Amino acid sequence: MKEKRKVGAAISLIGAILGIVLIYSSFLQVYEPIMASEMADGRAGGEIISDGLSVSKYVMPVVNDIGLIGGAIWAVAAFGFMKKEKWAWSTAVLANVLSLLSFFMLIPALSRGISPIYTFVFVPNIIAFFLLLGYVRKVDKKIILISTVAGMAYVMAFMNGVAATDQMLAGGGEMVFLMGQRLNWIGSFAWAGFVIALLSRKEYTIQLGLGAALVTLIAGLPLGVVTSMEEAKFSMFFMAPTLSLLVKVTLVSPKGNKMVKEWIEG
Repeated sequence: MKEKRKVGAAISLIGAILGIVLIYSSFLQVYEPIMASEMADGRAGGEIISDGLSVSKYVMPVVNDIGLIGGAIWAVAAFGFMKKEKWAWSTAVLANVLSLLSFFMLIPALSRGISPIYTFVFVPNIIAFFLLLGYVRKVDKKIILISTVAGMAYVMAFMNGVAATDQMLAGGGEMVFLMGQRLNWIGSFAWAGFVIALLSRKEYTIQLGLGAALVTLIAGLPLGVVTSMEEAKFSMFFMAPTLSLLVKVTLVSPKGNKMVKEWIEG
């Protein structure tokens, strides 16, 4: 398949610099101020927390590690493009998907009035996503749309897992938070796998997508219902299940299923 390898190499090099240098320096810059702010208020994510615990204290380092791994994989993809390797583009897609999770790092900073420096990681990776799919290698527009919705489900399901953890630390007694916490993270990374599998035309793409959708629905819908009833307004917990439902309907509908199968078969 024809690729614009020079452009792919340039995008990957930028991704590597942002994913290693900027993410590393950004974490050193914002982590301690965020922790100091949360501990001073005894709060995390806007909720009162018990025993001085903060969800950001544990999740931010993990997400930062994922971003650094994404940066390293970007560097590998750049090497692949320069050497004209067949695996370069799919490696770049993997790096991009991992790097998009940097969206989470914006939330604690914005909620505390601290510089959202991770914007300079997340936004370029959004741009890189569409350049990889629409310019470096031409991907069908309908596949790009499905990938975009699935990518949004990936990020939002991860956020649901974090929010469920936050509710538990805040003393939320509902068992749905305990039930949904880990399942949302499983659904999130299943969506990441689906995006990579779809763009790489793997035979197991449809099965993985259906599984990711069902897990996210099972994990997210009860959280959305409970929090909506408590707060008497639309719950953001519904976002991941809604996006998942859109992809699921596409995969099971006759036209959508046929379109995805034809794409996978080339």
